[in-house]
Amino acid sequence: MYSIAELATARQYGLNVTWLIVDDGGYGILREYMSDAFGEATGTELARPDFVALAESFGVPGVRTTPETLRDDLAKALAQPGPSVVVLPAVLRMFAPTHLAGG
Repeated sequence: MYSIAELATARQYGLNVTWLIVDDGGYGILREYMSDAFGEATGTELARPDFVALAESFGVPGVRTTPETLRDDLAKALAQPGPSVVVLPAVLRMFAPTHLAGG
């Protein structure tokens, strides 16, 4: 939601800017901190807009993607002139292990 005004600016000036929005439905990092520290999170889920429809309301093309189609959707958005938005719905696991201890 930080870049809403920038959508209007990018559209007005035809800037070649592509936003990749990883939509975790709220304050994902706080959710993870609270769950880790206190066993549960409160007040981290937000009512949020349909980011594709929001982009399109500014005249900016938007697409909802999946992990399987992200590469192609992002490449297509980057290749077209002017601004665009790619939205990836996700549940983030900020503190999940990135590797396994080997033996």
